[in-house]
Amino acid sequence: MFKNFKEEDKKKIYSLAALSFVCIIGLVIFSKDFEVESNKNKLTESENTKIKETQTKEEDDLESKLENILSQIEGAGEVKAMITFKAGEQIEPAFNSNSTKEETTEKDSQGGERTVTTSSENKTMITSSENKPVVLKTSEPEIKGVLVVSSGANDPIVKEKLYSAVQTALQISGHQVQIYSK
Repeated sequence: MFKNFKEEDKKKIYSLAALSFVCIIGLVIFSKDFEVESNKNKLTESENTKIKETQTKEEDDLESKLENILSQIEGAGEVKAMITFKAGEQIEPAFNSNSTKEETTEKDSQGGERTVTTSSENKTMITSSENKPVVLKTSEPEIKGVLVVSSGANDPIVKEKLYSAVQTALQISGHQVQIYSK
């Protein structure tokens, strides 16, 4: 096939063919990795939706529990509560990280010196056998403020009891609590 080419030209053509082959194999492997990664991202989006729904349900449950306990206070009557949050639940996943640092010093014949420092870090999220991330720590959502409306809040003693109960139940400071009468 390449009979008319010089030996040097044949080597160049074979080298280019080999390089092209390696590039094509690399692209095929990379595209498969990209597909797998995009599928993982789709799973993550559906999991995020489920987490948000769960968080909203938990927040509503917390409001219901607070309303229930506050209505048990003598003289409180009917109670409605609203809790606002700064941020949702914080989840800290586990990572496996590898970092390398390489320093190379080069000297030329004229006495010049050059130092090249190369560093890289590789972080991989650790997942369980079901492809779910391993969680190191979960923090509950931080409460921004609480608003309570009660039919018995006209009485200053009842209002003070409601105020103290909210602070104690949610472990928040006084400036985050407001009590109003119905």
